[in-house]
Amino acid sequence: MRNSVLVLLAFSPLLFGQLDSNSITVSASRNASLQPDQAVFSVSVQSGLSASLDDVVAALQGSGLTAANLSGVNSLQLALNVGTMSGLTWVFSLPVPLANTKATVASLTTLQQNIAKLANGFTLSFSIVGTQVSQQLAQSQTCSLTGLVADATTQAQNLAAAGGMTLGAIVAMSSSTANVISSAQPGFVAFVGSFSAVTSTTLVPPCAVTVKFNASRF
Repeated sequence: MRNSVLVLLAFSPLLFGQLDSNSITVSASRNASLQPDQAVFSVSVQSGLSASLDDVVAALQGSGLTAANLSGVNSLQLALNVGTMSGLTWVFSLPVPLANTKATVASLTTLQQNIAKLANGFTLSFSIVGTQVSQQLAQSQTCSLTGLVADATTQAQNLAAAGGMTLGAIVAMSSSTANVISSAQPGFVAFVGSFSAVTSTTLVPPCAVTVKFNASRF
C-alpha cells in the first residue's frame, strides 16, 4: 500500500464463533485508522465584563469564527499596580484543514495586531491545541457488507472443517455500524516562528456483522 493512502484497514474477522449440532455463528468486524486532516486552533479573547458575545464575534470578523465556535467563557482577574481588573475570557475552537495552518496563523496574527491597535479593551491570543479527523473524512468511510460476510464465511468454513462439519447456507444475519465523533488530539505544537508536527491517528468505530450458517456433519 502506498504511503500516500490515508485509510488503513485492519480487520479482526473472528470475534466469536459458536458451533451447535446444526449451525455455526460467527462475528466479523473491520476498523479504519484515519490520519487527521484538520488542525484545531484555540482562540481566546479577553474583554471587559460589559462585553457581549455579539461584541466579541464582531471583533473577530474575518477570522471565520462565529458564535457556533464558542467553547466556553471564563472570568478573568488581573493584578495591576493600582489594584485588580476583572474581565472575561471568551474561548473559541477553530478547526482548519492542515494545508491552511500557516495561512490561519498569519490571519490570526494580523487580527491580533489590529485588535491591539484599537485599544478598546479587547485582546486576542491563540494556539494550536491538536488535530482531528474532519466529519467529511469520517463520513466518507463506508462499510462493505459484502467484505464482512466474506470474512465471516471464511472463518465459519475454518470452524466447520475443524469440527468435522460441512458449512451450509446463511440462515440469519445482523449488522451494525457506529457514528464517528471526531475530537481534538495532541498533534501540533506551536513555537514562535515555527511548527513541529506530531503524527496521530483516529480509530473509527467498527462496522460489524454476525452471521449464522447451517451446518451438517460429514
